[in-house]
Amino acid sequence: MVTYTHKEFKSILIKRKFIDNWFWERYGINGYNGCEHSCIYCDSRSAKYYLPADFGHDIIVKKNVKEMLDKRISGARTLLPDIVAMSGASDPYHPAEAKFKNTLQCLEVLEKHKYPVHIITKSKLVLRDLEILDRIGKNTWCCVSVTITNTNPEKAGFLEPRVSVPAERFDILKTIKDKTRNIQAGVFLI
Repeated sequence: MVTYTHKEFKSILIKRKFIDNWFWERYGINGYNGCEHSCIYCDSRSAKYYLPADFGHDIIVKKNVKEMLDKRISGARTLLPDIVAMSGASDPYHPAEAKFKNTLQCLEVLEKHKYPVHIITKSKLVLRDLEILDRIGKNTWCCVSVTITNTNPEKAGFLEPRVSVPAERFDILKTIKDKTRNIQAGVFLI
């Protein structure tokens, strides 16, 4: 059973010392600590991220993300509009997002301040936000990277127990290509 704990944080935006050479971003946002996808290979389970011990079932929902992010960007003198990765320690579209909408709230602020966005996900829930992502892409830059580990649904179910099946992930890419003009989309393989 999944439990959600709401918690206040001092900041929602992570500023990197250097632009990340894997994900292209200068900034990162995680609207949640923990991830319901429970992928067995996820490196976010390591102690260095200070996430809940039961990473897939104890989800911390960050409070006031929209206000916190807007305040951080509006009041900053040294932040440059550069790529923000919406992912990292949790998938921005894991099941908690359907209920709490922290990712969507952050996207609204990033659109307002014209920050480019890179989404890395395994969830078809990203399709809910295509309109705002397309606007971000039109005004700055937007990329959606869909993680594909294999094409076998049984193996995927073992590796990634609560994730959109491989066929649905390929459909995400097709839908983005068919229904948007300003979103770059592709497969994320590591």
